[in-house]
Amino acid sequence: MKVISLFSGAGGMDLGFIQAGHTIIWANDIWKDAVETYRRNLGNHIVCDDISAMDAATIPDGDIVIGGFPCQGFSLANRKRNTSDERNFMYLEFRRIVSEKKPRYFLAENVKGILSLDSGKVFEQILQDFSEIGYRIRHEVLNAADYGVPQRRERVVF
Repeated sequence: MKVISLFSGAGGMDLGFIQAGHTIIWANDIWKDAVETYRRNLGNHIVCDDISAMDAATIPDGDIVIGGFPCQGFSLANRKRNTSDERNFMYLEFRRIVSEKKPRYFLAENVKGILSLDSGKVFEQILQDFSEIGYRIRHEVLNAADYGVPQRRERVVF
């Protein structure tokens, strides 16, 4: 599949897709150091820019959009986590790109804390927002330790 990667960071998820036989055709992150690491290891197809300022028409069409939108506002490690944290709304940029590019699939991941913010209301809103643009959403909590990673790291995968 042709993959569009958002919130790519240094490319961990992208590397997994590449190893599974897919082609990353476009990637994006705002963090300069992560983008430089990505370029050194995965290629020059990454753009260092704020996704919220980008026109979706400049992104090539793909079969799937993947990414891990910012998790800091959802994380249980954030002692000041609250519903008004502006990072909690970056999923809407992911949704915007999915809505405009209309890939066959999307895959997103985030911390387990996303499930419990505001007694689960935030998570329900996220699911509804993706459903409203025509996608059937499934989600699972996966533990990286169950897949050979030497750490317990639970993530919600959409």
